[in-house]
Amino acid sequence: MESNQKTVNRIGQDFTFTGMIRFVLPTMITQFFLAVFKTVDDGLFVTNYVGTNALSAINIIFPLGMLMGGLAMIFASGGSTVCARKMGEGRQEEAQRSFTSIILMAMLSGALIGGLSLCFQKPLLRLLGATDLLMDDCITYSTLLWIWQPITILCPVFDFFYSAAGKPGMSIVSAVVNGIVNIICDYIFIVRLQLGVQGAALATIIGDTCFSAIGWVFYADKKHEIHFAKLWPHYGKLFREVFSVGMAQFFNHVAMSATSLIQNIVMLRLAGEDGLAAFSIVGYLQYLLGSSMGGFADGVSAIFSYNYGARDKARIKRYFQYACKFLVGISVAVTALCILLARPLISIYVQEAEDPAIFAMVLRGMHISPLCNLFSGFGMFSARFFASMNNGRAAAVISFMRNGIFSIVTLIALPILLGIDGVWLAAPAGELLAFFFILGIYWLNRDNYGYSKSGRALLIDTLD
Repeated sequence: MESNQKTVNRIGQDFTFTGMIRFVLPTMITQFFLAVFKTVDDGLFVTNYVGTNALSAINIIFPLGMLMGGLAMIFASGGSTVCARKMGEGRQEEAQRSFTSIILMAMLSGALIGGLSLCFQKPLLRLLGATDLLMDDCITYSTLLWIWQPITILCPVFDFFYSAAGKPGMSIVSAVVNGIVNIICDYIFIVRLQLGVQGAALATIIGDTCFSAIGWVFYADKKHEIHFAKLWPHYGKLFREVFSVGMAQFFNHVAMSATSLIQNIVMLRLAGEDGLAAFSIVGYLQYLLGSSMGGFADGVSAIFSYNYGARDKARIKRYFQYACKFLVGISVAVTALCILLARPLISIYVQEAEDPAIFAMVLRGMHISPLCNLFSGFGMFSARFFASMNNGRAAAVISFMRNGIFSIVTLIALPILLGIDGVWLAAPAGELLAFFFILGIYWLNRDNYGYSKSGRALLIDTLD
């Protein structure tokens, strides 16, 4: 039975370079589609039919959204990594039962955090920097999103498990349905019914509901390698396992939330609501073009987790080399696209003739800030790699230092010296510092996981 499982599990196959890229390509395309739909949602509809203040209000809520996203990623990244490792060890049924319990824990956590956020809504929004001009829109948008947290939290969880189930293509199906439904609802609620940010929030949660519904149907089918099964009863042990791996993504989102809060405060101080809108646009455009790198890191992590569970040092080393080679190429390509396509992309959000000041500010940002893409893909992959090697501590340190300490230090220091240009330069400077820090982490672990020239993998050789 065990040998049969190993032939069935697609993440356990012997990948070539092109084979590995083909396997993770659906996850990369999924992230790109989600970014495209987010750009259309906030760019075409919110900015053009509601206004830049509405876009600023949505961005004010972003730090708290990142915290909730971090909670979801504990179960998504940590859960899928743990279950993929169990599959590599031949414990298929335990992986399926663990998956079912992870879904339950995620929904309960979403309900708890969403409820607490509603109880302290206005003080939280003030803390996040909501001005009197933006407060009503912030309350309207956040209320609907927080009520829907038990459903929304399942979107990344279901998405991450598609790769572990050997069906990464389902990510694309879910993302396309989500995006199309979101855009149709945006048109109905924002353009036709003129519901403003309330319409944007309704469109978002309806799209998320469709995404989750596809997951429920998929995982209910027992022919898939990961599917709903009897609950795994050892909740405490399972949560500790999931959190120890997923804490890297949680701390990553905590750090990004803190950084986003500081960015909002700095831009409001330097350039007011228009500056915050400009910063939001630069962020969305970078997310659009850089999303594929995050998709690659997410998609390949299940492959590493499986081979860690299977104790296959040779494959881990070879796949690590494949990943580094691919990241060099895509990082350069994404950076070039951000700079070369800056003007047409900015026009999605704002027209130069209508808002020349905001357009000029965004254009300046798009000529500086995207340089961070030269290093950010390596940082995202490295955190996922160490998490898949069951080294949650290293993954958490990388995430926290990269998106927290280095980002915050550069964000505070550089605007003092360079003004708004310092805000745009903060991300590239922070990513560069993180790059050298991560190289140090790899050097310290050079004999632990088999990726160095020596091929030694002490922590894999000593596994029980």
